[in-house]
Amino acid sequence: MPRPSLKDQRTNEILDAYLTCVARFGLEGATQDRIAEEAGVKRPLLRHYLGNKDEMIIALTGHVVTCFGEAVEGLRQALPDMAQPSDLVEALFSEHSGTDPRLMLTYQALVAAVPGHPNLRQGLMDSLTDFYDVVEEILRRAAPMAPDAKIRAVTQGISAIFVNLDALSTLDPPDDWRAELKLAATLMASVLKVRQ
Repeated sequence: MPRPSLKDQRTNEILDAYLTCVARFGLEGATQDRIAEEAGVKRPLLRHYLGNKDEMIIALTGHVVTCFGEAVEGLRQALPDMAQPSDLVEALFSEHSGTDPRLMLTYQALVAAVPGHPNLRQGLMDSLTDFYDVVEEILRRAAPMAPDAKIRAVTQGISAIFVNLDALSTLDPPDDWRAELKLAATLMASVLKVRQ
């Protein structure tokens, strides 16, 4: 496998710095000066690697969608075909699981920007749908006789709890919140009749 080019490497470093700045300051507060400082490059290089402001937002969205997709694929690979809802809940809510908090915060900032940048919507929706699909797939395999509406409702509930936990990470919530949210997801999953 060939080595990544210096341009690709530098682009990824700048996108990572952009991710950090958006997570810290929001999309509007992630100025080119802040991004350049975080990336350790001169400001004109941002345009060279990512383009103008609109192109930078599109590149950031692609980066976030790719990172989110890798995390979703990691979840899919981590859970065997016979995974139970409890395995899913454990994978999502264990102390060492979860996505990079910057990713979820940037995702939320990009979602908030969709009215001004409608071209971002589809990629963000697709990545969220992929996550829902993995959760639903596991629940459906574990409870094949459960009605579709119940499977979808539990999928939405567990997903919302997980996303909420990630979104609150910068508040440094009390440790017991993770345990309580994990219990809430477990209780929600328990409404499904699971095959043993």
